[in-house]
Amino acid sequence: MAETTKKVLVVEDNDDWREFLAMLIKRLGYEVFEATTGIEAIERASSIYPDLILMDLGLPQMSGSEAIACLKMDPASRDIPVVVQTAWNDDIHTNRALEAGAAEILHKPIDVKTLLDVLRKYLSAGYGSTSDAAA
Repeated sequence: MAETTKKVLVVEDNDDWREFLAMLIKRLGYEVFEATTGIEAIERASSIYPDLILMDLGLPQMSGSEAIACLKMDPASRDIPVVVQTAWNDDIHTNRALEAGAAEILHKPIDVKTLLDVLRKYLSAGYGSTSDAAA
């Protein structure tokens, strides 16, 4: 049985960091999509149905926490794990993201091993059940 390529949506407004994450994730064999705002993240998630979303918190137009809350309210995207990657290292922002539905929080700078572990954890064959509607 052929396995479909897992899709990752990287949501980050810093071009250099977003491009670095996208390049690294692509090299690992995953399909990568990018967004630079919370609003764009919601739109992209509803059209591509990613298997994982890496979400920054400090985004223009709509915070990452607000975007996570919107994603978790939508039946089509509520089961997609959202891993926050942020430079904010305080309880206010991280608690808000977790309350909105984030699966876990990674603090920047993120080392490559930690990122690899997170990708394996959420993109392994046995993790969760995500929609195959867009496949």
